[in-house]
Amino acid sequence: MGERAGLTVVTWNAQGSRGVNTALAAGALAELDPDVILFQEIQRRQLGALRVALSMIDARWRFKHWPIRVPAEGLGILARHPVVDAHAQVLAHRWQFWNWRRRIALHATLRVGERSVRVVDVHLGAGVDHDERTRQAREVLAHARGAVVIGGDLNAGPASQELDAFAMAGWTDAEARSRDGHVMSPATNWAPGPRTAAPTQRLDYLLVRDTTVVLDACVPVDWERWAVLSDHLPVMTRLRW
Repeated sequence: MGERAGLTVVTWNAQGSRGVNTALAAGALAELDPDVILFQEIQRRQLGALRVALSMIDARWRFKHWPIRVPAEGLGILARHPVVDAHAQVLAHRWQFWNWRRRIALHATLRVGERSVRVVDVHLGAGVDHDERTRQAREVLAHARGAVVIGGDLNAGPASQELDAFAMAGWTDAEARSRDGHVMSPATNWAPGPRTAAPTQRLDYLLVRDTTVVLDACVPVDWERWAVLSDHLPVMTRLRW
């Protein structure tokens, strides 16, 4: 496979415990033309089905928790390039395997041509206070040296102390960089209930180093298409080497 000029990364919380229509999801994701997809709340079999549907070269899945009534969910990565290393970092409730508040990050290294590219997939705590999520963010940062992207569902708004913790370590929101912060940050998450209107809160991000060139970044505007799939919209960014 020839090396592309940029690296396109997508993050998406698939709400896998509610079931994922993998055919519809694959069609929607394919239009974003991703090199790497970082998934949260996805089951292993769902990731496998999406790998086939999207013709991805490699996939990695790591266990987060087991809701008992449905298969275990976790974090997953799909890539057009070989994944040469992947490991989970436990952020909260290490031994409470049935606890939905158990949290992990998934660190992966891809071989992209002659380069090693490290990405981090993370789902910070829900149902906890800002201090606990900030602690989890700092745990991720302590193990993210050399990464080019940290992405996922951070369960925190753009002006939160959690995002401040990433910013102080030199990580910025790629989508905000692409629009120079001149317009309001687009929402990516629906509150519980019918998804008959656009989402109302921003929880999902792709974070990049201050020195990284962001060629493009967006949240899809066709929210109706995604509303039937999950309670989250994806975020996409394309980076230049």
